[in-house]
Amino acid sequence: MKVLTRSFSTLFGLFVITLLAACSGSPANVLVWGGLGDAPGQFNEPFDVAVDQKGFVYITDVRNRRVQKFSAGGDFLMAFGQEVFEKPGGIGIGPDDTVWVTDYDLDRIFHFDNKGFLIAAWGEAGEGLDAFDSPVDVAVNAAGMVYVVDQYHHRIQQFTPDGRLIRVWGKRGKVNVVRSALNFLISDDRESEFYYPSRIAVGTDDHIYVSDAYNNRVQVFDAKGHFLHQIGGVGLWGGRFRVASGLAVSRDGSLFVADFYNNRIQHFDHQGRFLAAWGAKGNRPGFFSGPTGVAVSRNGQIYVADWGNHRMQRFAQ
Repeated sequence: MKVLTRSFSTLFGLFVITLLAACSGSPANVLVWGGLGDAPGQFNEPFDVAVDQKGFVYITDVRNRRVQKFSAGGDFLMAFGQEVFEKPGGIGIGPDDTVWVTDYDLDRIFHFDNKGFLIAAWGEAGEGLDAFDSPVDVAVNAAGMVYVVDQYHHRIQQFTPDGRLIRVWGKRGKVNVVRSALNFLISDDRESEFYYPSRIAVGTDDHIYVSDAYNNRVQVFDAKGHFLHQIGGVGLWGGRFRVASGLAVSRDGSLFVADFYNNRIQHFDHQGRFLAAWGAKGNRPGFFSGPTGVAVSRNGQIYVADWGNHRMQRFAQ
């Protein structure tokens, strides 16, 4: 009984320390812009964000059916895509600073230049390979390979820039909630299985990070889709998620994850070890209402699509 009590006390102490750590590390110098509306610089459900090599910021403005482009300081520059989008979702930047956008309702991938001119579009609804059922995000690696989160098929698809299928991996699999909560003690298994994956990012080492949203974890793969390891599990404390959403990898290889129902951003090192988290439910600067997208610029500024507050926030590390 004493051994059990001591073990419980130790675990409880670790839990408290980790929970306190989750409330620390908030970046300084918060910049907020936007608000509900359809005017330039306003949003109606900003969903995802990407930053190009020059520091320009691109945001999918879902209900306004457009992408908006801003300066690094949040100054509106232009909007595009209204004539082709039905429900723009994920957004990614190619190595040539071209812009890739998924359309959730049209089951298509759109490719634009950085001035908003359409280069190409491909994809269709269907059950077969290279068809989609609600593509929700896209990422492009340094070689120009395009990775798409095919959400309702519970899989990842990799294409050449012109839309030729290279490989597919993943299948539907739901992690037991208890095993997820206790996966630091017992394995939750189900590697390369997804339950409504939501986001994808490519790391500096070409590793592929996937938000396995309703399994409350991030899975990490090599460039060919081989499972490497996972991060997280369901929970309230630091390093755990309640629906993992937007992802971004910084130049030093560290990972930022939007934790939707915990209303915070979490920061992990390149090996997936929890570093810090910030945010809580609210509409003041530094607070969130369902963050859905996150991006990191080359100079380390962190951009967050604050979906429920219809605004953007920028943080300095």
